[in-house]
Amino acid sequence: MTIFDTVLDNIAEPMYALTFIVSIWRYPKYYNTPLRFFPIILIYTLLNEILGFLIAEYPDIFSLSMNAFYTNYNVVLYNIFYVVYFLYFFNLFRNHIQTILYKKLIFYASIIFIVGSIANICIQDPLKESLLFTFIFGSSTLILIILTYFNQIDWHQNKLDPTKNILFWLGWGLLIFYSGYLPIKISNNFRVITNIDNYLWVRRLHLTLIPVMYLCFIVGFIKMKRKLLKD
Repeated sequence: MTIFDTVLDNIAEPMYALTFIVSIWRYPKYYNTPLRFFPIILIYTLLNEILGFLIAEYPDIFSLSMNAFYTNYNVVLYNIFYVVYFLYFFNLFRNHIQTILYKKLIFYASIIFIVGSIANICIQDPLKESLLFTFIFGSSTLILIILTYFNQIDWHQNKLDPTKNILFWLGWGLLIFYSGYLPIKISNNFRVITNIDNYLWVRRLHLTLIPVMYLCFIVGFIKMKRKLLKD
């Protein structure tokens, strides 16, 4: 393992913590908007990663199941996490999209996501399998929502610099991460990558996408100059 791999393996949690600190610093600028729950999402993400690591590395001590067959599985944590995570960002961007039609479509997409995730449990065991529909539909919908949000930005006539809007940077961070991780997730699920060298490079890409996303979040909070308007 190279130094680069060691850094990638250990950079995610510090990035979560740093982003949380910066988000609290800027909290007065968005405390009365849907973004006010963002620090909670960050803490949830950090705790989820820590607990997931402990279950994977120390299954005899940390387990979510009384059944020994499931003691080394932490996938259920991520299945729950993605439902909460995607629904939060669906609602966040829906509140800042101007077109009524798109707002309604996002609302209906959220309903489909919830119903589909429940149905997904009937097809896959959430205790030991990653819920494929939940992730694919959730990430694909989030990408489309962000692109819709970007499309409403008037770069030529809008006197407000969009790069000083935190949602601009949140959108870019999420768009970069999920555009890259979605095909990785699908290929891993269907065992498309079998060569160990290819697997290592894909893993490096995945681990690189995480700090890139959170760096976008941090830049967004630092650059925001005005209060985020509530819908």
